[in-house]
Amino acid sequence: MEIKNLLKKIDYESYIGNDDVEITGITNDSRKAKKGDIFVAIKGYTSDGHKFIDSALKNGASAVMCDHVPDDVKEKSNFIIVKSPRESMAPAANIIYDCPSEKLNITGVTGTNGKTSTTYLLKGIYDYLGEKSGIIGTMGVLIDDEKTKIDNTTPEAADIQHYLAKMLENNVAHCFMEVSSHALELNRVDNVSIDVGIFTNLTRDHLDFHETMENYYLAKKKLFYIAKTNNIINVDDPYGERLYKELIQDGVKAVSIGIDNDADIKASNLVTTMKGTTFDLNIMGVDKKVHVNTPGKFSVLNSLGALGAAYVLGVNIDDIISAFERIKGVKGRFEILENNLDCTIILDFAHTPDGLQKVMDTINEFAQGRKIVMFGAGGERDLSRRAPMGEISGKYCDLSILTSDNPRFEDPYDICVEISKGVEKSGGKYTIIVERDKAIYYAIDNCKKRDVILLAGKSTEPYQDMGTEKVPYDEGSIAKMAIRDVEKKRGLRDIN
Repeated sequence: MEIKNLLKKIDYESYIGNDDVEITGITNDSRKAKKGDIFVAIKGYTSDGHKFIDSALKNGASAVMCDHVPDDVKEKSNFIIVKSPRESMAPAANIIYDCPSEKLNITGVTGTNGKTSTTYLLKGIYDYLGEKSGIIGTMGVLIDDEKTKIDNTTPEAADIQHYLAKMLENNVAHCFMEVSSHALELNRVDNVSIDVGIFTNLTRDHLDFHETMENYYLAKKKLFYIAKTNNIINVDDPYGERLYKELIQDGVKAVSIGIDNDADIKASNLVTTMKGTTFDLNIMGVDKKVHVNTPGKFSVLNSLGALGAAYVLGVNIDDIISAFERIKGVKGRFEILENNLDCTIILDFAHTPDGLQKVMDTINEFAQGRKIVMFGAGGERDLSRRAPMGEISGKYCDLSILTSDNPRFEDPYDICVEISKGVEKSGGKYTIIVERDKAIYYAIDNCKKRDVILLAGKSTEPYQDMGTEKVPYDEGSIAKMAIRDVEKKRGLRDIN
């Protein structure tokens, strides 16, 4: 479209340049800018996009959206002057990509834990139905089995609209999106037409950004006032119980899910083994029997969220139950790694006190031998969760192996020491092995019959954030290599 046609549809303060410039895309990353793109100069917490305008122009950007024009780039391009580039990027992107969200069924999932699992369960349901779907979230953007890595759980507004448009090009009918609290606060999902909102839970996290739990809750709450069709709320969670009541009081549609509390969609009589959990389901007064292939109470709650969303979108309940029987589980979420060591080795993303406790509660339901956990804590993030995570591991486990997990500019050993204070408080045993690959090998090399080993925190995250660089990292591959080496060492695998 010509830029003059875009300007007719957005709010802006002034425009400098030619009004017949052809616009085909929009980005806030100067490195990705190309001919036909508008580069959006956003002021962030550590950098100012206005400093990268010249770089974006050199890469081919056809126009710039900014709140002022720096002296060094005046007369070098076409400039849309706006009050807030971040807020203006979303409506502009929506128009440039022809309002793609209005042509898709979009389910937004928010909460501290369970977002990724819920989106992949939804995809499994629609795969079973033979309907094409896509995912935007922590593990990347998935379109037609083609995965694209992204930096944030929820991308920037321009990228979201681009990915939604790409889904339409590939005849995708449904999109399941993880919606982070940052995204809701920073206008990333503005102008995205969301059909169903799902609330999984809310526990202490991201307070380096939100400062208080109340702010964190209010950020999450925004999603449910923009959902058009319905909302699915976990009322077993205290914040979910509050949210459900507030939505109903405000006349906003909401369906409650739960295990412990009364709910519109309720699970009861859970029976858990390593192969999954079977439970009785009551959905709007109708009783069913359900089996999900990932074990644990947390898995059942995630399944209820996905089930509820699909149900309010019109999917037959028996089809949903049949789909659950076929869904093998989400890679890196309570993923049990095959081995010949007569022990259970689990890969999981648990990286908060609540997440770790839920996984340990599940392990407790079937563990017969020792329980060993390996984990760390992120540097320069909510420091208050380090000791509590240690306290949980010390309470549940025979051994905690403390290691590095995205230390950023902090000393990873110092982070481990802070975690160890919690382990000591609960009377647990621990060892510190800062090098994460060595910690994994130590855990597996020292396993005994019937041990359960939990490798927690990294899961499928493709890097270690270490100071000035993100070092490529693959926890699953490292663990599988360690398993093979120990199997050979014990004569359980052919050396060749």
